[in-house]
Amino acid sequence: MSVVTFWNALEKECGQTLSAIAIATYMAMEHNYRILLIDACFHDNTMEKAFWKKKENKALRELTGGKIDISSGAEGLISAVASNKATPEIITNYTRIVFKNRLDVLLGLKTEIRHDHEKSMMLYKDLITTANKYYDIVFVDLSKGTNRPSSEAILKISDVVLYTMPPNLFNIDKYKELKANKNSIVSKQKVMPLLARSDESSGYNVKNTTRYIKDRYTIATIPYNVRYMEATNEARTATFMTNTKLSKSALSVNGNFFEELDRTSQMIIDKIRELNK
Repeated sequence: MSVVTFWNALEKECGQTLSAIAIATYMAMEHNYRILLIDACFHDNTMEKAFWKKKENKALRELTGGKIDISSGAEGLISAVASNKATPEIITNYTRIVFKNRLDVLLGLKTEIRHDHEKSMMLYKDLITTANKYYDIVFVDLSKGTNRPSSEAILKISDVVLYTMPPNLFNIDKYKELKANKNSIVSKQKVMPLLARSDESSGYNVKNTTRYIKDRYTIATIPYNVRYMEATNEARTATFMTNTKLSKSALSVNGNFFEELDRTSQMIIDKIRELNK
């Protein structure tokens, strides 16, 4: 039972959420794990769009004067945590199912006020700790950036941190800078660099980036795949992942994407085992 967190120190788009979705979905398909994927980002519905089409309850909106009920999902679970009523089993009442008994998703908080989001996020440490008693792996897509007490707390309790960065020099240099700082979370043994949206034709491909950051092992990666990107924009992620993986003809087009997903998944499993010895 482990907590694996995706994070980047820079508050810029880096492919983090789509990387978390791809890895959690793939591992739920390929490994005998019960997985929870948590959206802990501020004001970002990427995860919800990846799996479900938005449906508005017009009748409910009319009855509530345009407001919607947010007592379920993350808000409801946070209320249970705050009142010490959250149990490992009760968490499933607030999640949404992608693959039964394999992959559940806890969608993000609905608030668009950063202060309110941070206040609620301070309870996520307890929420994650409780969920970790029920699920084999809890994946957390954490808000990017530093100096957020809630993020620091979650990073500390994480068994593995995937420092997710796009293939560009600025982000890679930031990782190197943090890695060299002994006071940084990135300098800890539990941190793994993850190159998101990678392209083998790029100068910042896996091989070159591994050499540049002077990592002992080939770093983890999620290759750029336009069909996967389209699927996540059209609520077809689960279908794309299962159908494409099973289709031999599709594998010829998407083979590298799944090969790297498999390699990265195994790297995460190996890291968890290494740190839990």
